[in-house]
Amino acid sequence: PAFVLPQLLLCGLLVERFAMARPLELVSGVLPLTYAYDALNGVATRPGVERGELLDLGISVALAVVVLIAGAATLRRRTP
Repeated sequence: PAFVLPQLLLCGLLVERFAMARPLELVSGVLPLTYAYDALNGVATRPGVERGELLDLGISVALAVVVLIAGAATLRRRTP
């Protein structure tokens, strides 16, 4: 919750990012959920897929892979 709630509040879902204070807008630009929201919003509001949505989707997938690799690397391995 401590990692997801700030992302949910700053991704642009509840308040448009351009309406946020400048420091919050800068922080939201580096959060992974912002890229996922931008990609989904772009696909839902415009016909076809544009380059911006593909870039946002690529960043979201890359971040998911990095998080999965980091999680797998930090788990303890138990052998029976």
